[in-house]
Amino acid sequence: MRVDRSEIRDGLAATWPFLLSHHLPSEWYRCYSPHVFGRQVHICARCLGVYPGIAVGLATYFVAFPSTASVVLTAVLPLPALVDWTLTTFTDRRGYNVVRTVTGGLLGFAYGIGLLAVLLEFDLRIIVVGIAYAIIASVLIYFDQNGK
Repeated sequence: MRVDRSEIRDGLAATWPFLLSHHLPSEWYRCYSPHVFGRQVHICARCLGVYPGIAVGLATYFVAFPSTASVVLTAVLPLPALVDWTLTTFTDRRGYNVVRTVTGGLLGFAYGIGLLAVLLEFDLRIIVVGIAYAIIASVLIYFDQNGK
């Protein structure tokens, strides 16, 4: 079997812009765009909060999170990100990247504690919260993709 290196290069060139941001150029305003080594890179503002938030949530879980607090925080903390995304998607509001980053941090924190509550405590209430958010997000994405 022979590897076509040019195809690999072409694939990497096409996907490279999405490494740090999943946004198309028309939505780069939702990104921070610093210059690194002479090249402008686009970093999703919300994801920049989500990943550190997950790490903090995982670490904090072991300090003091009774089961009820995990469920409440997992249910409440993603709301600001959902509301911000909904407002900036379905209205003319462009929003602010700092708000995206902060709400992403809250979302990530909820992901971190929720993940450990499911894996270590087998708390199925967290699964119910996740399913509810998945249904809400799916409906909103459907309306976004099929005419607001």
